Amino acid sequence: MTLLGEIETLLAGTTNLYIGCMPDSPNNVVCLFNSGGMPRLLNGTELEMPSFQVRVRNTSWSTGQALCETIKDTLHGSTTSSILLCEQSGDILDIGRDAQGRQEWTVNFNTIFRR
Repeated sequence: MTLLGEIETLLAGTTNLYIGCMPDSPNNVVCLFNSGGMPRLLNGTELEMPSFQVRVRNTSWSTGQALCETIKDTLHGSTTSSILLCEQSGDILDIGRDAQGRQEWTVNFNTIFRR
């Protein structure tokens, strides 16, 4: 399974969850994006250190902020059979409103991932 697929599983129950895109609708969404990370070691290991970003959009500032807190608490320190560590790399970043006036935030994470 891919890293974002594993993260999707950890966030099971989060409504309007998308991977790799932020659609124009619905208004309230959570999107997962690959965001690089560190290069794989050259010693033949299957361990990688990718990072990802969670982007939240919501029409209500307080609801969206609370969702970001829930996601942060759910993912930080999480593990699966493939994710050996999921670590928050920065706090919630309020990136303002989009063209339709919906509030947006991002939260970034680093991982140790076994392919």
